[in-house]
Amino acid sequence: MQVRAGLGVGRLAAAMESLVELHPELCRSGFAHHEVADPAAATPAALAEAEAGLDLRAGVLMHVVWLDAGPAHSGRLVLVLHDIVADRLPRILPWLVRAWKQPAFVS
Repeated sequence: MQVRAGLGVGRLAAAMESLVELHPELCRSGFAHHEVADPAAATPAALAEAEAGLDLRAGVLMHVVWLDAGPAHSGRLVLVLHDIVADRLPRILPWLVRAWKQPAFVS
């Protein structure tokens, strides 16, 4: 998904941690931040990275890669869920946005 410029890696990482705390079925999640010039061109590689980061045995059921195009340009967020939790995406995405907007938000 496309995200606005200046997303903030610290806030996004904190939102991811909050999300995993709220949804324990996700167990753990992977998060990667890459600075790129062209998020659209980098998306296929990021998708492959996110898919490779899933590991059912290790309990990594979600992996997020942020393609950061800098403070003046929008980037992309690649969010990949394992099949066993993919049906939770409609709840996870709005909660992630809410947690990012309110980093101190607690369920």
